[in-house]
Amino acid sequence: MYMYLSIVLFNFMCSHWEKYNTGVLFLPWGYDLSQVVLITAYLLTGIVGVEVWQKPFLFGYYITDVLVILLIGFSLLLSFPQTLYNIHRAHLRKTLKNDSLYEGLLPLVSPLLLFMLLTVWVVLSPGNILAKQPRLFLWMVGVTFSNVTCKVIICQMSGTQPELLHWFLFPLALVVYAAISGLLGQAEEAVLGAFTALVTAAHVHYGVCVGRQLSEHFNIYIFSLKKRVQE
Repeated sequence: MYMYLSIVLFNFMCSHWEKYNTGVLFLPWGYDLSQVVLITAYLLTGIVGVEVWQKPFLFGYYITDVLVILLIGFSLLLSFPQTLYNIHRAHLRKTLKNDSLYEGLLPLVSPLLLFMLLTVWVVLSPGNILAKQPRLFLWMVGVTFSNVTCKVIICQMSGTQPELLHWFLFPLALVVYAAISGLLGQAEEAVLGAFTALVTAAHVHYGVCVGRQLSEHFNIYIFSLKKRVQE
């Protein structure tokens, strides 16, 4: 489930990375298919029960193995190649918004480092944190990736350059190091909870601030098209 979620988030990030470079948002079929598969997985679990995921499905492989293989295949053969093709076509047409290779790749640095840190934590966790706190960990993964992606979207909308390293990476790197080195010990789950609360609060704060700034810029109220009273 962690790999599945990470790949879906990466596909979504690639779409906005493409828009950052080309100015055109193209959502690949792989992303739409992943949403359908997710809904189907939840419905199947609700109807049949969790036992369906615990029994071999085909040739000794579990359904989860098949889903991950299909998802990686669709990502490698459909979504990501389409993104690269669209960027290459914009380059040939000289319509790229970023001429510099460094600036064009800049939005990918933080998501890739984020995925690497989270995967290291999952694989090397002494307390098997993903198995003990799957919901909390996956919530944290979703929130951190969402904040990174939202900042890229805002940079694309405002025509500004994204930061090289998202500030989430620094406390996360400390937490991951302390966890895999054994310094946290039994406190690993508590630290996960604290870090999750931190990034959730930061994400909500960021959303509120963006909403307020946009409402002031367009002279409207949030969730309303009414104009503000001019002072």
